[in-house]
Amino acid sequence: MSDNPKRVLLFSGKRKSGKDYITDLLSLRIGSAQSVIIKISGPIKTHWAKTLNLDYNKLIEDGPYKEQYRGEMNKWAEEIRDRDYGYFCREAIDMYNGYYQI
Repeated sequence: MSDNPKRVLLFSGKRKSGKDYITDLLSLRIGSAQSVIIKISGPIKTHWAKTLNLDYNKLIEDGPYKEQYRGEMNKWAEEIRDRDYGYFCREAIDMYNGYYQI
């Protein structure tokens, strides 16, 4: 098994556009042994939850809880990306164990 993925599929879009829905369907179709979903927002929300003692599970759901923190969270994430544009990509690969799954 290779340490490098054979294919990388990147999904981007506005919030509530169906990114999670379609990637979950694809993962079910391909199989979890041969795919991994890596969400760039994962490490952002994890850090935010730990720093402010927030409920991570509520931050990853749609709803008013996440919306009240969205602006500050996005501003902070942009500041980090301005200093190191690859930071959240690396953190997300670590968080979702994206190195050896494929």
